[in-house]
Formats: sequence, structure tokens, C-alpha cells
Amino acid sequence: MLRLESSLFLRILIISVMFIQACTPIEKITYLNNSKLGEWEISPIPPKHHLEVGDVLIVKVISRNQESNNLFNLETNTNSVNQKITEANLYLNGFTINQEGFIDIPNVGPIYVLNQTLEEAEETIMLKAKEYLINPFVLVKLANFEITILGEVTIPGRYPVYKEGITIYEALAMAGDINDYGNLQEVKMIRSNKNKKEVYYLDLTDADILTSDFYYLHNNDLIYIPPLQQYGGISKTQSQLLLSTLTTLAILYNVYLRSLE
Repeated sequence: MLRLESSLFLRILIISVMFIQACTPIEKITYLNNSKLGEWEISPIPPKHHLEVGDVLIVKVISRNQESNNLFNLETNTNSVNQKITEANLYLNGFTINQEGFIDIPNVGPIYVLNQTLEEAEETIMLKAKEYLINPFVLVKLANFEITILGEVTIPGRYPVYKEGITIYEALAMAGDINDYGNLQEVKMIRSNKNKKEVYYLDLTDADILTSDFYYLHNNDLIYIPPLQQYGGISKTQSQLLLSTLTTLAILYNVYLRSLE
């Protein structure tokens, strides 16, 4: 009789475990389920960043006259081979775009670069540099390109990006990928658009993300991965706890039945 009760309890436990594991269809936790796109349909070119208030630029002006170069290039600029590149150095030695859209270069004065691309900013600074230098070469880099990833990822945090473009999947890889409890179908993105914040909802299980405006990330994008909600309102975290509790109860009940034999 005791063995019958023990067998019945174990059967109930197994059915409960199967129910919990079956609550989440595989389509909800895998990327790009309906992918039918060819390579020619995915743009390999990241979007051009348009400069915003608060952006920090590293500006390098090169000419044959070293003395004149110093008008533009700070002695402690991070382009120096002796300078250790850190986030603090990039901020302190770069040129921040102020509320009016200008960067202020010592000995030269303010230069308006708001809403320009990096290439356009190079041309703008080039025109100013030509007033002082002969055939100057100008290089402009965005020093504060960073993204923030929060929620159900392995390593949430703020990540600097030192490349021209980064995809949303590369960003998630930097954060250790979405964990077992993340909801891929309701990813929230907060993006700056003309100095205003807008909220978007993304479905990373849909291959259409590859041709959307969200495949490549923009500066200061914030990505939030919400927890996965199971059917019946039970989250995956709760189901994991329930499974652990049931397993413990099964062991204790089995020990109790054996003690009665």
C-alpha cells in the first residue's frame, strides 16, 4: 500500500514537472524563428550617428606645422601614445557639445556641429582649420558611444562601444546573452531621437528585426529584457522554485514512507 502511494506521488510529480516545462513553447525563447531572408536583404551598413547635445568628440587635426597643430590638439589628448585610454580621459580630453550645439576648441573658438554626422563634423572643422593651417587633415571620433542593457541578461550594465556600428545581437552577447528567464518577444528599447527619448517594443524571435531600424544600435540606446511570464501568470522563476520545492517534498515523502515499512 505504501509503495502504491509512493508510486502515485512520483507519477503526480513527473506530470507536474512536464507541465511546467511545457508551459513555454520553444518559439518564445529562440532567436529568428521565421528567418527566410537572404544575405542581399540585410543591410551591412550601420546608420550614421547624428551628433546630439552632450556627445563627446575626440578631434585630431594634423598638418606639417606642429606648432599650429597645438591650436587644435590638447597636449593631454587621448590620441597621445603615452596616454592610457579610459572613460575619464575620453571625457576630460574630448570636446563636449553644449546646449547650443557647439564644441569649444581652445585658441580657435566655438564650432557648430549639432545634428551633423561625424563626416560632416570633420568637414566643418576642416573649414575652420584651413584658416590657420595649410592642407590640414581632420579626424573626428565619437568618444562616448555606449549602450545600457538591463533586465534578464547574464551581466547587465553599461557598455562602451569602440567601433562604428554594433548590432543588437552583438550587444546582447556583450552582456552574456539573455538568460533562461528573459522574454525575447517583449524587449523594450529606449532610444534618443532628436534629443528626445522614445520607447519601442521589439520581438527578437522575429527575423524581421534584421531589416528593421533596431538591428543596429544607436548611441545611448537602453535595452531592457523583461522576465518571461508563463501561462496562468506564473513566471519561469516561480516555476523553477516550484519544481525545486516539489522535488524536495518528493524526497522527504519517500523517506517518510520507507520509515513506516
